[in-house]
Amino acid sequence: MARNLLFTAFFTALLLLLSPTFGFSQDLTNPKQDSAKSNKIISIDQISSETETLRGRISSLEKVLQPSMQTHEVDSLVDSAYIEIMVNRDSLYSQISDLTRRDLNVRKVAWKNYRSKLKSLQTVLNDRTNDISEVNDELVDELEKWAITKGDLAENNESEDVFASLDTMILTLNSLINVAHVRLDSVFSVQKKLTELILVVDEANSEINRVERQIQRNYFVLDSDPIWVASAVDTIPLDSAQMDSVNKESIFIIGVKKDVDALKKFITLNWETSIFQMLFLLLLLVVIVILNRQWRVIESAGIETLDQQTKIIFDNPIASTLAVGVLISAYFYEAVIPVFGEAQILMVLFATIFLYPKVTSKKIRVFLWLLLVAYFIEITDVYFIPKSPTVRWLLILESAILMVAIFLGRRTVLQNAHKFKKIGLIFRYVLPIYELFLGVAVLINVLGMVNLASMMVYGVLFSIVLGMVVSLAIKVTTSFLVLIFKIRKSRNNHVLSVMVEATNKRFQPALVWIGIIVWIFFTLKGFDIYSNITEWVYESLEIGWRVGEMRISLGSILAFIFLFVTTLLIAKLLAAIFQDDWMIQTLPRGVAPAISLLLRIFVIAVGLYLAFSSAGFDLSELGFIFGALGVGIGFGLQNVVLNFIAGLILAFERPINLGDTIEVDQEMGIVTSIGVRSSNIRTYSGSEAIIPNGDLISKKVVNWTLANRDRRSKILMRTAPNADPEKIIELFNRIAIDQEVVYKDPAPKTYFYGYDDLGNLSFALMYWTSFSDTLKTDSAIALHIFKTLKEIGVEPPMPNQRNFD
Repeated sequence: MARNLLFTAFFTALLLLLSPTFGFSQDLTNPKQDSAKSNKIISIDQISSETETLRGRISSLEKVLQPSMQTHEVDSLVDSAYIEIMVNRDSLYSQISDLTRRDLNVRKVAWKNYRSKLKSLQTVLNDRTNDISEVNDELVDELEKWAITKGDLAENNESEDVFASLDTMILTLNSLINVAHVRLDSVFSVQKKLTELILVVDEANSEINRVERQIQRNYFVLDSDPIWVASAVDTIPLDSAQMDSVNKESIFIIGVKKDVDALKKFITLNWETSIFQMLFLLLLLVVIVILNRQWRVIESAGIETLDQQTKIIFDNPIASTLAVGVLISAYFYEAVIPVFGEAQILMVLFATIFLYPKVTSKKIRVFLWLLLVAYFIEITDVYFIPKSPTVRWLLILESAILMVAIFLGRRTVLQNAHKFKKIGLIFRYVLPIYELFLGVAVLINVLGMVNLASMMVYGVLFSIVLGMVVSLAIKVTTSFLVLIFKIRKSRNNHVLSVMVEATNKRFQPALVWIGIIVWIFFTLKGFDIYSNITEWVYESLEIGWRVGEMRISLGSILAFIFLFVTTLLIAKLLAAIFQDDWMIQTLPRGVAPAISLLLRIFVIAVGLYLAFSSAGFDLSELGFIFGALGVGIGFGLQNVVLNFIAGLILAFERPINLGDTIEVDQEMGIVTSIGVRSSNIRTYSGSEAIIPNGDLISKKVVNWTLANRDRRSKILMRTAPNADPEKIIELFNRIAIDQEVVYKDPAPKTYFYGYDDLGNLSFALMYWTSFSDTLKTDSAIALHIFKTLKEIGVEPPMPNQRNFD
């Protein structure tokens, strides 16, 4: 029996495998393809309308597929640039070993400009490629739809006219697809040439970087003879085209002309950015002039020193514009050649010499003029042959001038420390180190380490000049903020004073820190160690360990710590800003603390997410941790979550605000902070009461200053039985209303309660005043009543005999 059943099952399976319906069963295994295919079929009654729609669409697609003038222009530009770039590459490779650091910077800027322009052309080609690809994809989809429709109609034996219409549309689509492929091929051909050219530019930049690193490695070698045996010949290597002009013009003039030509070429290549920079400076000048006119009609208020500084800065609009505008607009350029950067630094330095002594001390002007002389020597010695005796003696002279400048400037700053609060630390601690550097530079220059000496002198000069320029820029920016506050708040002197105080307390320190970061960055650039430090840092950050499937590196750990600490600092800074008096008084009541709380929560949440992400943790795989955390919250952290949610409720509903006087849990005081978990109350006895936010929501809270600060005060007084109650009532009302802080509406009222238990007359004086004036007003009125009753002869109440038993 079992054998027969097994044979029957085997035979049935074999028939199924050999059955022609097996193929049909395979078709059923992929119903999605059939569904997609059926969705593309055009019904016969819609063929006419679809044909008209497609013809209208084809006309617009044909416009896209027309030959592009932009592609032809890019092709011609690439061909012309190819010749120029190859010539410059050969020139670079043949001269690169003899180029100075300054010449390398000029070449680097030129090659960066090449790359920038080629990248812009590549963007044009990419846009063209995307447009054609989108058209091609659309045509392919349409072709598939019409082909499927034709096949479906063929099965249904439709008329020949319908097939002819379908064939026409299919042929049209095929021809357009072929055109799209031709256009793509032409664009790809140009893209290929452009990509090859970009690779040539990248190789040139890499070669320049290699030579610069080689120069850095050669700093600590004797690259010249001692100065007492050096050759006295000062010439520069000239090519054959310049040999005839040597006899007619000095070497110095030739170098200057060379830089002038380079400057003209740079401005020509960056003419759009140059015009934008000029317009930016002009606009900034106009804004300063307009603000200066409004400044003259605003009364002085706030911090006196900031007022004086603001007045001086805006009375000198050109110098202020150069001091800030040139620094900002320098970042408009992707890269600048040395002569252009030197010209901009000279402009800013002249503005600093003119303006900085006016806002600090006139004695600092000598220091700044010596810096200008040293900088002028620095930018002119490049026109002589490197390491020649003239250059080396100029370097010694520059070092001597800088040492004198540092001595005079440091003495001036230390003697007037109150006028140089922000930059005084640099003069006190950094400049002595720079003096040591300059002395070492003179010594190694004499011995023959000219490259190292030149780098040290330039680094010191550049660092000091930039420090003074950044210091002035901070003062100008601070004054700009002060003046804007004065203009916007000129009708409210109290708010104005608070805003100016906030500028001095909050904004100016933030600008100082930004200036310090900028100064450190460019100081490292000046000493030519920035690239070495960044390379060392990147290599160190790659050190890591593998824990299971996750790799932890030193960089990820430091990134986590940095982001976590930065998050806490930012959250604390935001809390401090929005809890300052100036912000509380500027925004509507209670809004500033609420914003402070919400921002802290948001910043901390985002910061923690970024910190964990930077450390390499995949938060999507930490679901089990959050699940365990949820269980922990359910058992042990209920109060923490309750207080957190209560903090959010306090932020939105604002039943209490900073500065309110509240009473909760037998504690009465002023609210000093509203935190994420708890709030602080400073009691009138001086203690600090920490109240969980949950108690402020769930328990009874008396807010004495929520809606207003008006409070009714009550003074109970007694007199002897022989007093006239009507006169006493009139007297009490007059005494109360004579007080300046007592409200006239509603007017004070005195009520007579008759005789008390001892037979004395009992009165109650009620009046309205501000909450903060209640205690002192009660005391003043009671004292005045006591004196007046004594003067008019009203006897005091009879003493309670029981108190003497």
